[in-house]
This record gives sequence, structure tokens and C-alpha cells, in this order.
Amino acid sequence: MITVGVVMSNAYADYSSHIIRGLCRRAKEQENVNLIFFPGMLDSDLEQKQENRQAGGYGDAIEFVDVLIVSDQNMLQMLLECPEGSIFANVLERIPYMLLKDDAGKVLEQACALAEGRSVEIPEPEEVPDEDLFARPRLNKAQRRNRFERALEFAMKAHKGQVRKGSSVPYIVHPIETALIAMTLTRDQDIILASLFHDIIEDTGYSAKDIEDAFGSRVAHMVQMESENKRKGQDASETWKIRKQEFIDGLDHKSRDEKIIALADKLSNMRATRQGYLKNDEKFWERFHQKDKNMHGWYYRTVAEKLREYENTEAWKELDRLIWEVFEI
Repeated sequence: MITVGVVMSNAYADYSSHIIRGLCRRAKEQENVNLIFFPGMLDSDLEQKQENRQAGGYGDAIEFVDVLIVSDQNMLQMLLECPEGSIFANVLERIPYMLLKDDAGKVLEQACALAEGRSVEIPEPEEVPDEDLFARPRLNKAQRRNRFERALEFAMKAHKGQVRKGSSVPYIVHPIETALIAMTLTRDQDIILASLFHDIIEDTGYSAKDIEDAFGSRVAHMVQMESENKRKGQDASETWKIRKQEFIDGLDHKSRDEKIIALADKLSNMRATRQGYLKNDEKFWERFHQKDKNMHGWYYRTVAEKLREYENTEAWKELDRLIWEVFEI
């Protein structure tokens, strides 16, 4: 019997129901596999001392684990830096581990192979020509383009009838522009599709499961990471600052792939903001739940600074320039 431990960061656990389902489904298919989840891990949990481990809620569970699946790079770094005497101190020196990937079945198979001391072969992604913006391993060029066309149809159906706030412009213009910006930053088609879908979960009747079923769990996960908790039933003007602060804080936990989507989204929004501001002057802000121009400036400038690792890209430079032109900050 193999016991697989799944260690998940607090941010990742909130957005990974589809991957958890996949792991559980695959484990159920294999009679010799047990799963132990360590969800919602925080620095305080990792630093819990050995003598107080029962109080931390994890008991001696870690001692039964044969192999670990770690949710993300940030979680891996936290495990590596656990202080001596803590529950997870040196755990990666004692237990083989691997990072969680998109295909839950393959990850579980590879984890079991590690636990049994067998070699794990992880295939390298195929080489992709620089000019091909729709690259995805195991799909030929025609299949990749067909997938993108299906994604366009999916997004247009999801946003049908919606318009940009305060205008008659079809909403679909924004997600398409966001995807086009993402194409200047990556050739990874999953990221491009997630950019196209980034508002679907929070603004339409479609769910992450709908996206997962049609385009895979990696795309669904990235869209979830971009989605805002709208706090339906509450006054949007009263929750605006809370929601924006949550997005800003969430950037600290996003992968580079997810930050590409955030950058593309905010640049598209700033393009529309500059155009609307030039046309309507100070009346422009009246169309929003937050009517204080300075608050919008705070939000966009803070997001841009959080994304400064992309400052050498044309997308970030344009975002920075537009923020200066509109808000003078």
C-alpha cells in the first residue's frame, strides 16, 4: 500500500477542486493507493513544533507518507525553509516529492513510481517554432487552431448580450483583446485561452467545471486564480476596496503564467480607461461602483508594481505609461 501526501498552500487549495477530484478519482481506481491531504497550509502550520503537532491538526500523518505531491513552487520553497524542530523540517530530505501538474492521473502514477523507487520519466515538451502562437504539446498545428476557434465560440456564447460598463461595446471585445495581449507574452495556448476566459466564472453562468470539461483543468485553474469574489448580494461600491485588495494580495501567490493573464487583463482595461477618460473627462468615473478617480489610480499603480518582473515587456511598459497619462502617478 502506497500513501501519497498532497501538500497544498492556502491560496492554491481554494482554487483546486478539479485537481483534487482528479487525484481522488485516480486513487480510487488503484487499490494500493491512499491519499492524505494537507490543505490550506500557512507559514504558521509549517513552523508548528514537533511537541505540539497534535494541536496543529496534522498529528503524525506526515510519518505515514511514502511520497509527497507539492501544490506549487511557493509551497515547495516554504517546505525547504521549514525551521529545525518543526513538523515538516527536512521532510523533503526524507520523503521523495514532485510538483503537482495539470494531469492528475500522470502525477499520481509518477508519485507512486517514486515511492517504489522506480525511475520517473517526464517527457520534454516538443519544440515549437517561434512564429506559432498556439503551441500545445501533442497537438498538431491544425488541432491547436481548431481548439482556439472552439475557445472563441465558447467565450462569445458565455458573454453573449453583455456590454462594457457605460457603453454599447460588446463585452467580448475585452477578453479577445486580453488574449491578444497575452499572445505577445507567451506561446502557451493554455495561458492564451485562460486570458480569453478570465471573466467567465465571475461574470457569466458558466463554471470552472464547464471550462475544465471543454478545455482542461489547467485552463480552468488559471481562470479561477484570476476570478474575483464578487460578494453577490452585497453593495458592490462598499466591497470595491476589499475585492481589489484581495486581487492585489493574491498576486503574491500567482505563478508567472497566471501573472501574464493579470497583466494582459489590466492593460486591456487601462486602454479602455484612457479612451473613456479622454472622451468624458471627470464624468467618466461616475459609471463605476468606485467613483473616486484616486482609488482607481491606487489600484492600477499597485498592480503594476506587483507585476514589475515584466517591466522589460512592451505590455508592462504600455500599462505603466497609460497609468501615468490618466492618473499622473
